[in-house]
Formats: sequence, C-alpha cells, structure tokens
Amino acid sequence: MPEGEQSPSFLVILSGQVVLTKGGKVIRTLEEMDIFGLESLLLKKPSYYAAYALQECRIAKYGPETLDHLIHESPRMIQNVLISIVHQLTQTTLYLLEPPAPFQADEERIFFFRDDQVIYDEAVAGTELYRLISTEGGLKVSVGGREVSRIHNSGEFFGFPGSNDRTCISSIGESVVEKYGAEDLDIIIRDYPETARRIMSKLIERVSDARKE
Repeated sequence: MPEGEQSPSFLVILSGQVVLTKGGKVIRTLEEMDIFGLESLLLKKPSYYAAYALQECRIAKYGPETLDHLIHESPRMIQNVLISIVHQLTQTTLYLLEPPAPFQADEERIFFFRDDQVIYDEAVAGTELYRLISTEGGLKVSVGGREVSRIHNSGEFFGFPGSNDRTCISSIGESVVEKYGAEDLDIIIRDYPETARRIMSKLIERVSDARKE
C-alpha cells in the first residue's frame, strides 16, 4: 500500500510480517492478525504511511460493508481489531517515550528506496549482494545509461560480483531491498544455496579471466 493513497478497504495479516514506513523511515512492524488501513477507510483520507511485506505474506482485504457486518455479527473479530489497534497505539507511545529498540538482524538489512533512486552501481559497488523484497514499478537495470531490463520478482537477487562494470540499478517507484554483506555468506549458503552457487561461479570466472591477462 503506497503512502498518500486512499484505500476503500482495510487489511488483516494472516501470516508473515509487514513494515509500515513514512518518508522511507520505519515506524512500525506488524505481524499475524494485525490490522492496517483502517485510518484511510474510516477517515476517508490518504494513508499517512506505506506498507511493505518483509517476507511472503497472506493478507485478507475487507471493504466498508464487511466492517459493518463484523460490527453487528462478529464481536470476536471486532475484539481482534481492537486488540491490534491497542497494540499499535502502545508501540507508538513507547516509541515516543523511549528510544526504539534496535532492529533484529534480518531487519538491519532492510533498505527503502524512493523513485529513481540508485540502489546498485557496479562502478562503485563493494561486496554487497541484494535481494528484492517488494517494489511498486520494478527495478530498472541500465548499462551505459541505457535500460536493458527490469527486475520485478520478489526474492530475486542482484548485484553479483563482476556482472558488468557499467551496470546501474535504480528503483521505479518505492522499493524495499535486503542487503547482504560478506559477513552474511553463511546465511546465503544456508538459505539460498542456488544463489551461493551463482556467486561462486562468478568468482571462479573472474579468477580465470585474471589468469588469462
């Protein structure tokens, strides 16, 4: 759900995690059975935050007629709505009273990019590897200033070492990306063995090319 967009529905997280951001800054992380989007639905105003899935999620979407039905016919569901709202208000209050707790290891790798912002530039790249979490319009892959392809699929890795010294990847709309450094190699090998194999193949090619020079 993009920031500044008015939605005629509210959403319930059935599984997974969703992060809420404002101006690229994380304001809250929601989990299973949390509700979001009620503000836009009830107040009929654009949403003041954007919502991104941090992992594969199952989300239920309900319109205003469903909310009316739940109020009259499903007090248990309304109780869950109120619990989620109270939980979020408590988080917000604690955030204002105390410094926010540091992110867990996985969340420390999450980065948010605005429209047309460069995510990866091979000319100045380090040893990081990137994985797309979500995007509004995709990631534009350019070589020598000319667009050659786009990355759309959540979970896709990019930024492999030695791919092309003129490759630049930028965000179309807002995008959420996970970044892995050299210290995360064991995580990549454990969770993404096919990606680890591709990295090793690229490095072997680089060594082989260096020997030929």
